[in-house]
Amino acid sequence: MLLIRNAEVEGSRGLDVFCHDGKIHNIGRNLVHPDAETVDADGGVLLPGLHDHHVHLFALAATRRSVPCGPPEVGDDETLATVLRNAEDSTDGWIRGVGYHESVAGMLDRHRLDAMVSERPIRIQHRSGKMWFMNSVALQVLGVNESNGQLFRKDEWIRERLGSAIDHWADVTATSRLLASYGVTGITDATASNNAEVERDWSAIDLCQRVRLMGNEDLGHGSLKIMLDDYALPEIDEFQQRIRAAHDRGRPVAVHCVTRTELVYTLSALTEIGSLAGDRIEHASIVDESTLDLMLRVGIRVVTQPNFLVERGDQYLQDVNPQQLEFLYRAKTFLDAGIPLAGGTDAPFGGADPWAAMHAAVHRRTASGEVIGEQEKLTPEQAIAMFTSSVEMPGGASRRITPGQTADLCLLQQPWAEARDRISKDDVAMTVMAGTITYRR
Repeated sequence: MLLIRNAEVEGSRGLDVFCHDGKIHNIGRNLVHPDAETVDADGGVLLPGLHDHHVHLFALAATRRSVPCGPPEVGDDETLATVLRNAEDSTDGWIRGVGYHESVAGMLDRHRLDAMVSERPIRIQHRSGKMWFMNSVALQVLGVNESNGQLFRKDEWIRERLGSAIDHWADVTATSRLLASYGVTGITDATASNNAEVERDWSAIDLCQRVRLMGNEDLGHGSLKIMLDDYALPEIDEFQQRIRAAHDRGRPVAVHCVTRTELVYTLSALTEIGSLAGDRIEHASIVDESTLDLMLRVGIRVVTQPNFLVERGDQYLQDVNPQQLEFLYRAKTFLDAGIPLAGGTDAPFGGADPWAAMHAAVHRRTASGEVIGEQEKLTPEQAIAMFTSSVEMPGGASRRITPGQTADLCLLQQPWAEARDRISKDDVAMTVMAGTITYRR
């Protein structure tokens, strides 16, 4: 039992919230429950617990034993070589790098990495998650003889070769606690290779969040995650059949679309076969007006990552066609058009703090202070709704704090009138999942 006193709840101040058996049991004033653990909110606003609608928890946990290899920590090849040479010894002998971008030292290969470190196996992940770069000794460990060290979309294959089942439970548990400190009570893991075996791994971990999995056909439930790359698109008949088979089993699809080509391809397929409630576009990085019209006709929801505007925005200003910048990671346009919009961090490929993502949605400033898409700015209320919407139908109505609802809660230190101007993880005072405190400042 938990009694939260003197909180702001959905605009009303000075309310008490009593939680029992994992549910919100009662809301009122001057509630008396002597046996309950009692917390004084001191006027702070009580929100529904945050849900990150697109994250990769196991990969995020793995960053705890990885070295940063890209901006902003690493900006040139000399710094990269120094970071790799100074990497601490690991239990498996590998140097695992993350966050690499070609702005550091171009497209890496085995020979360039050999010149930096030749005696230890190295694998470095591109920040997009698409590519691993390996040196010669790493390729030898994997049993690969003919390769330039660039392994594209080979995550599952690499795990099988390394025999690295998820055995870093402590890292996963610690990462879950970190998310709890942000007020996160639920996640949707968007890893395309999630299957029945991985689901069993999840069930063995003590987490501070509820987990909703998407994955491949073997998972059998949740969204079917489909990865697309515009230069290697599947045959349209094969693509449509995957979607049809998922829909026939009552599974919506979640399609990775970071280019206009990938998005138009997906929408064309859904126009032909029809959409299912819950079908979603992951990222929707570039959406022009004609594509927006297609989205409206199909009936689709969007799960996007405004945090990339801060984390990658200055690089976007260099790499993206200036005429396309106004279509980059749109937000207000979706809401104005009636397209359901939810938020995810895409951690570890983005930062794991959802408050930073919300702040980016409100201000849309790059790290250097440039604004991308002024017209796409959200209000603080719209931004937080991206992370408090329905788990099953992201972008739908925000979850409510009412009697009978699951007691997944996030308490801030200030009333909303103050907190909305900051939108910061530093304001999280307490996190509650199913009536149990998982984080307390």
